[in-house]
Amino acid sequence: MPLTRKARVVGSSLVITIPSQLAKAHDIKDGDDLEIIPTGIAEFKIRKVKND
Repeated sequence: MPLTRKARVVGSSLVITIPSQLAKAHDIKDGDDLEIIPTGIAEFKIRKVKND
């Protein structure tokens, strides 16, 4: 199920938010590291980095 979010400027960066339901379902918490992986033109995957 696709979700639509608007990018916004914070300082000199663009930010997108993750809905709380999605963050909870994937155990993403404040301060977690996320990896952004380009997968094609204008496409990317976001993955939580496992910290051992």
